[in-house]
Amino acid sequence: MNKELINFWKKKSKIIYWKKKPKIIYKNKCFYLDGKTNIAYNCLKNNINNGLGNKIAIITIDSNGSTQKYTFQQLEILVDNFINYLKKKYTIKFLTNNIVAIHSSANIFSAISMLACTKLGLTHCVFFDDLSIDAIKIRLKILKTNFLITNASNKDFNLKITKIKNDLKIKVLHFKKSRLFKNKKKNNNTKSTVYFDDLIDKKEKFHKYTFVKSNKSSFILFTSGSTGYPKGIIHSTGGYLLYSKYTCIKQFGLNKNKTILTASDAGWINGHTYSLYGPLSIGATTILIEKPISLISEKFLKNILFDLKVNILYLPVTLIRLIKSVSSKKRIKSIYLETLGSMGEPLSKYIGQWFAKTFSEKKIQIVNTYYQTETAGIICSPKFNDNISKVPYGSVGKPLSKNLGVFIEKNLIKSKNEIKIKNPWPGCMTGLINKKEKFEKYWDENDNFRMFDVGSLDSNNNFLIHGRTDDVINIRGHRIGSEEIESLLLSNKYIIEVSAIAIDDKLEGSKLVIFLSKRGKKKLDKFINSKISNFHGSFAVPSDIIYIKEMPKTKSGKILRRLLRDIYLNPKLKNYGDLSTMINIDSIQDVKKNVILNKN
Repeated sequence: MNKELINFWKKKSKIIYWKKKPKIIYKNKCFYLDGKTNIAYNCLKNNINNGLGNKIAIITIDSNGSTQKYTFQQLEILVDNFINYLKKKYTIKFLTNNIVAIHSSANIFSAISMLACTKLGLTHCVFFDDLSIDAIKIRLKILKTNFLITNASNKDFNLKITKIKNDLKIKVLHFKKSRLFKNKKKNNNTKSTVYFDDLIDKKEKFHKYTFVKSNKSSFILFTSGSTGYPKGIIHSTGGYLLYSKYTCIKQFGLNKNKTILTASDAGWINGHTYSLYGPLSIGATTILIEKPISLISEKFLKNILFDLKVNILYLPVTLIRLIKSVSSKKRIKSIYLETLGSMGEPLSKYIGQWFAKTFSEKKIQIVNTYYQTETAGIICSPKFNDNISKVPYGSVGKPLSKNLGVFIEKNLIKSKNEIKIKNPWPGCMTGLINKKEKFEKYWDENDNFRMFDVGSLDSNNNFLIHGRTDDVINIRGHRIGSEEIESLLLSNKYIIEVSAIAIDDKLEGSKLVIFLSKRGKKKLDKFINSKISNFHGSFAVPSDIIYIKEMPKTKSGKILRRLLRDIYLNPKLKNYGDLSTMINIDSIQDVKKNVILNKN
């Protein structure tokens, strides 16, 4: 790394608290090697020491829409009391020898568990709330852990958790809201249950923060599985924390006086970086929503825009579409909302401009963001001070910083223009759990970091994302990005969603197969063939058009293209690999049925 970059990240290192300030800025793909810090200290004690102890740190919204507020001081006490409980039940040796698995949605339980782990210097791994039993078991085996914390309240799920406990011979700690029995001695479950009521009763003992080396793993997150078997991404302590704080400030202008709502499950990178660690390290107020989709309504929107005074609203595009579907046509004025951020996919101009017009009398900053679990935080986005008239809709803007060196490498041989990152950055993943050889594949022969995404630049040098490297269709020497085709077809008002899939073909290299969900009974074959042919040429006419009720998706809103491809190739197959992240598992049978009908 050159001197300019070293100086840049040396300067940025000052934005977080270090018990031991780093002198080695970068070495062997790791940042701040000799520095010592603690994530929980930055999120809690550092804010308390700076006079923010009585300031609201977290606001929770449960599945019923009820809200609860916690100050930084209260949050620290909750964390300490939870640690007291852990140390009474488990030995330090047991805790330090295990990666702490946490099964929870975005709520106070996940926040306490995650902060307790980072305070003790333990590595944690959060599984999102809807993860299946089999998927949890697979991940626990990969992690080689013997300890799971869960706050699952569903009786059926609790029985399945018990099965996991028995099958894998692990310890399971149930995190519950309140006691069912007034007499504690009558409750037979106390040995494996911690009650939230007990944590808020009193502060028993303050625990020292365990300061660890910067490259110590802070957490592991599994990828969504949209392109195959999930991988356990490892993130460091110091580098990760610094990058999460840096991007919160750089991208959203977040500070201690602002409130951010990031609608994301705790089991996703968004839930770590932009729901918890990033905002808290700044001293900002963050809102955790347990079930965001089920809460979308006029009443909910007015609550977050007015009562909770949200300044930054950071949502998956799917949720933004839902907001439009339930909101009235009347203009809703808000004196608090400043920024709308979208994640998961590029935001359309139509939705973005509608949002700004409907929800504010002033211009809202609209930002499309691009990053991955592997990057820890935002890599590309429009500049924070761009107004709505300058938003490059359909793109993800420019690199967040020139120091990242994001570029597009043209590959004429493989016909894939791949997005890569030239320069190292602190938030970069530091490994894959038990997969050293696969970790090395993230870097090319020139030591550039591979995003495994295909992209291009528009006339203003904004980045356009066309899909994964395996989602580029090469027909007779012509390259077409899947998202190019999808955007083209979505202009039809009857098409709800569409997915263009590349299928290997011996004669043509790849052939195009279209999956789509639509309104009404009318077939759209003629429109699709004509639209694609007129835009790209007759060579691009799809080989197959398959109508389905809905796209199979992950909880984060990504279409499972890999699954669509696998079903098309073999619709009678019973096992399609890891589907643990699916939100609509029932859609599989519909897709299989329609693929079979189409082929017959």
